[in-house]
Amino acid sequence: MSELFDQAARSAPGTDEAHDRLVKWLVGDRLACVLLLEDSSLAFRLAEQGHEVVVAGEDVRTVRSPDVLYVRTVGPRLPFAADAFDAVITPQLHDDQTVLAEQARVLRAGGVLSSLARDHDETLPWVRRLREVAGRRPAPPAPATGTVEASGLFHPLETTEHATWEELDLPALLQYARETGRQPVEDATLSRVRELFDQNTAQSGSLRLRHLLRGTRARVRKEPRSQGPQPPDTLLLELR
Repeated sequence: MSELFDQAARSAPGTDEAHDRLVKWLVGDRLACVLLLEDSSLAFRLAEQGHEVVVAGEDVRTVRSPDVLYVRTVGPRLPFAADAFDAVITPQLHDDQTVLAEQARVLRAGGVLSSLARDHDETLPWVRRLREVAGRRPAPPAPATGTVEASGLFHPLETTEHATWEELDLPALLQYARETGRQPVEDATLSRVRELFDQNTAQSGSLRLRHLLRGTRARVRKEPRSQGPQPPDTLLLELR
């Protein structure tokens, strides 16, 4: 891991080419219709690359971008037609066969199931200080890679890693603190995070954060439809 962080250190500050390459890799290195199973900023990056993006999940509460479709769902059932998407990106690979079967169902032949994880370089002085202020959110359990391969629904997993820099302005730092701090992150804690930002950005106006990005993907085992009328590309239903 340290070697990859060293690669980021040699990269130009503020560049995110590695992140863009990884996002393209997650969807199969092509323009795609993408189902993102979390309401995160990854949707914006996918849309900027020209992909059709649908964000779905129980956490969907509002439309955050006019370039993205948002669908609130309940439970493991995905309210979309079969063969609707070229890529499904999930926060974490599941070990639940019902969930995996649903994800495989909505993928087209040749489509990919992907996940993205990231580690942050916490050796940076300001990041160490942030941990003193906001604490640390418990790490999620390891992804269920063995279950995905054993399901018979997907081809063997592929993985890739990239290290990259990110420039954080104040809103981005506050969001980073909310996502990675000890939950729940209170308003008083965020006030101290604002003070940390002011103390460390007198000259630059932003903070630099190094990420180690890990991508995982598996292609669905499915034959293309050979004949008969095709269903609509996507059937969107909002479950209330």
